[in-house]
Amino acid sequence: MEVVDVSAVERARGRNMSRARQFYRAISSVDAGLILLFLIGLDTAVGSIAFPSGFSHTVVFRLLLLLLLFNLVLCTFSRLSRFRSLALHGTADTKCVIRHTGILVLHLGVVLTLIGAIVNNFYGYSSQISILKGQTVDLSEKMKLDNPVFMTLDAFEIAVNEDGSPSQFYSHVTLHEAKGQEMKRVISVNHPLVFGGMKVYQEGFEYLVRVEAITGSVHQPARLLHQGDYLRFPGTERVVKIFRYFSDFDPEGGMRQTSMKTGNPRIVYSVYENDRLIGVGAAKLGSKIMVDDDVFVVFHGVEPMTILRVKSDPGLRVTLVGGMLLVSGVIAAISAESAIRRRIFQQRSRPEEGF
Repeated sequence: MEVVDVSAVERARGRNMSRARQFYRAISSVDAGLILLFLIGLDTAVGSIAFPSGFSHTVVFRLLLLLLLFNLVLCTFSRLSRFRSLALHGTADTKCVIRHTGILVLHLGVVLTLIGAIVNNFYGYSSQISILKGQTVDLSEKMKLDNPVFMTLDAFEIAVNEDGSPSQFYSHVTLHEAKGQEMKRVISVNHPLVFGGMKVYQEGFEYLVRVEAITGSVHQPARLLHQGDYLRFPGTERVVKIFRYFSDFDPEGGMRQTSMKTGNPRIVYSVYENDRLIGVGAAKLGSKIMVDDDVFVVFHGVEPMTILRVKSDPGLRVTLVGGMLLVSGVIAAISAESAIRRRIFQQRSRPEEGF
């Protein structure tokens, strides 16, 4: 019959339990959380330079977020265990209980805030769309929708103040659902369109310039160019750069004009030959400008293009609840700590009774 050394088995089990407790304390410690926060900050700093548009969706960044969440959950459970022990034994007064409760609520708020951020990182999205008047875009190509939803820009308008500065931008749109239903909405700054779990924000606008290139008797089809684009002509080395459209151009104001009033519309352009600037002008809408011998450009007009941001934040509500809990926990913990310190100070400042 084989004799089993029970004491050796118990010692081995004890060593395993000790290692498990050490590992648990290590991964749930504040030091581990600080290290993860440092790595997240470092990854953010490097990623914002190397991959400014997508570093937050890399495997490394998401893994660090999940590890930080794991660390915070374990920290919260440890805090909950100490709180239960304190409540069961009744070894603390009301202010101490409030302080520990506040710290526990604070931990829970941080966990929920991070959960919401992770949900947004994994399942949220953000996409920019640019639309001209009369154009239609399929929003289901920008986001995950059960049924296609199309959005048409009916009109875009700019409200201006007395000094000519812009006060608001309005995008008048129509939503077309697959069932044939149509909804007309207005999107403006700080007033997004909310529909089907998504939000469409007014992000900006841009003027596109409609130009036509003419070489001899050959008329190229008119096309829209962005501000900053170049127009090239066959048979010449000269090119025209569309610099900027001004709705109320002031020749003495230079290029820093901000007035959005429609008073003296001009398109500022420049002409280059072999990368050498040879001229700058401010053309009226509809004017025909000579670029070279028998080479002309016609500035037919401008068309405003609205720039919208389509976003979905499925973890926003969780983040909101987490933020509220975090603030509540901080207030409760600080208030209780202040009360405890005042009580200790009052006790120490009392005169000792004489004999």
